[in-house]
Amino acid sequence: MYSADNHRHCFLFKGSTPEVLSGFLRLCEHLTTPLICAHDVEPYQQLAPLQNTAFRTCSFKQARQELGSSHDAILVDLTHGVSASALAILAGTVRGNGIFAIALPEEDWLSVVDQNLPRYLPWPYQSTQIDSSFKRFLLARLEHDSSPFIVLSSLDHSHQPTPLPALDRLNENAPLTQEQTAAQACLLSLKAKSYVLIAPRGRGKSTLLGDSLAKMLQAGKKVALTAANQTAITTLKKRFDEQLQHSAVTAEFPFFAPDALLSNDTHWDLLLVDEASSIPLPMLMALNKKAKHCLFSTTDYGYEGAGKGFGIRFCRYLEAQSDGCLLPLERLTLRRPIRWGENDPLENWMNDCFFLAPEQNTKSPLSVAKHDDAVLEYSVIKGAEWLTHTAALSQTFQLLVSAHYQTSPDNLRWVLDDPSVSTYLSRQGDHLHSVAIVTEEGPLPDELSSAVLQGTRRPRGHLIPQSLLAHEGIEDAGQYRYWRISRIATQANQQNKGIASELLNHIEAAAKQKNANEECDFLCTSFAATADVMAFWQKNAFVPVRLGTTKDQASGCYSLMMVKPLTDKARQRAAHWHHSYLANLTINLPRDYSDIDAHLADKLAMPLVENPPLITTRFNESRDENPPVCDTISDKDKKDLLLFVHHHRPYLTIRAQLTRLVQSKISRQQLTVTHPDYSLLNALIRQPANKVDFSAFQLNTKKQVEKHLKSVVDALLSM
Repeated sequence: MYSADNHRHCFLFKGSTPEVLSGFLRLCEHLTTPLICAHDVEPYQQLAPLQNTAFRTCSFKQARQELGSSHDAILVDLTHGVSASALAILAGTVRGNGIFAIALPEEDWLSVVDQNLPRYLPWPYQSTQIDSSFKRFLLARLEHDSSPFIVLSSLDHSHQPTPLPALDRLNENAPLTQEQTAAQACLLSLKAKSYVLIAPRGRGKSTLLGDSLAKMLQAGKKVALTAANQTAITTLKKRFDEQLQHSAVTAEFPFFAPDALLSNDTHWDLLLVDEASSIPLPMLMALNKKAKHCLFSTTDYGYEGAGKGFGIRFCRYLEAQSDGCLLPLERLTLRRPIRWGENDPLENWMNDCFFLAPEQNTKSPLSVAKHDDAVLEYSVIKGAEWLTHTAALSQTFQLLVSAHYQTSPDNLRWVLDDPSVSTYLSRQGDHLHSVAIVTEEGPLPDELSSAVLQGTRRPRGHLIPQSLLAHEGIEDAGQYRYWRISRIATQANQQNKGIASELLNHIEAAAKQKNANEECDFLCTSFAATADVMAFWQKNAFVPVRLGTTKDQASGCYSLMMVKPLTDKARQRAAHWHHSYLANLTINLPRDYSDIDAHLADKLAMPLVENPPLITTRFNESRDENPPVCDTISDKDKKDLLLFVHHHRPYLTIRAQLTRLVQSKISRQQLTVTHPDYSLLNALIRQPANKVDFSAFQLNTKKQVEKHLKSVVDALLSM
């Protein structure tokens, strides 16, 4: 069964765990230690002592740790749970002529409870309530005539697997390919400030980086390497070591963890960042300042689902940087596979199944422009309906992957299996122009809402009502129904034509058509706040009600929640929520959000016409060190502070309320410099949250800080 074209071998085992393990290990008899992945690996671990062939195990949660590794054989057991991301990750680590196997039970797999499904379901749904459309979709792909998987059933005793021959030892120092050599020549010329190497899996990025790192050291350059996970750079390090082994240069492998590199005062000639899309965007921006030249390597599509978005967001940032006569950015690509042969059946199947590869057909519906006189047609698809609309599903995910930095293979399961999710599409004939994924959230029972408000419960899903309860203290937030636009995207050549806004209008009309028992109160959205994205939502009459207190790790932006009320009562509540948001923003924006640019800050602080202009100065004007003075504290402020004192309301969400409390006590001379905590309170209301030095007040741990602050705030409220 040795494949001359270096393709991987695909098998679908059906049987019990012992039967599957026995058949798989028989195939792997001449291969190096195989890997077995499952939702629960304990049954395999229990069988290990009885086997003649050793193997390793990892759970779905641990699959990401295999990035950068190379395996002769992998078995993924899907019997009791499915992880699309684990499948995509592990398939990319199997070398040419190796084995990628999937295990299913002999009985009806669709009837087996999926233990991995709950993570995709909102409260109160359980796995036993859901007939998984994603499992039906995956099974159909596995059993299709075009599937590369050879079925090996425990019931078919006449067809026993034959061990595959041993694989040739990998040549860690093989010459670079013509494509790699061309990319390396561009890098070593150092004509650009930044380089981005984006390529699919198995194209030799790690080999190229390891080889280039060694060559730059040999040329006397000061170089460094960083990556989110050191275990994922095994291939890179091997190539580096092999190159230096035959060189007169002796040097340690120059690897630094990202945080350690940022704290190092050294400025390098060249910094290489491997799998850069798995590192938070703010950290990437900081790393870009640590060297004269930087190379950021990432995967174009596939396992991490962030490569496209990395190219969209981060490359825009790099293109805006300038450094003298250097080009701001040069893009490098590798297309020919090295780890396996071209046109590999497993790679083709994975890309087709999970829509991981870009559409190659230039006449794709995605590239067809909308005629101005054409009427857009609207439709909504959800759950099992997608199984008969696979062409639309492919178009939808191609569009989402190209537009959103966090679209992953797991999102496919979410869209197919979450009963609260509907996908709205605007099309011209067969041509998709815009898509929006809508999640229905709320209402929550009073008892559950109270627990969320107090921070003792965190049910799955229901992002908007949960955050308004837990972070804003809005006691009635759980009573309403919300339609959250969780993703919205328009074809690049169709943007700025009002197509997405027209789709939102259609969604609003659909929300209003619900009967009285299911009446939707709010359309809403939560996104990484930038001025241009916020402008889109403001144009469509959405108003901000909450600004996050910390930056999102993937986007490097603060999250912003906006709502659009659809009923008279909702309009009253939205105005009230927005007024409270502005009152807190007046205090927090100049003090705690100094890293927000002035253009976005002005948009965040823009009041509704019916609201008083609480913020009267532009954010980019010179700012006083003192917070805006407010000598009154409302009943809502008191409730928020009591939730912090007696329950689990996060400290960062009550900083504006605490400021008003302290100022009101000072104005009434109930708090003076003689108070033992005056200096601490003064620091809290004047300094940014991340700049307060609690150790100066003998508070050295987070637990000590929280306990003391609760005691101090409680005492102030009792004055």
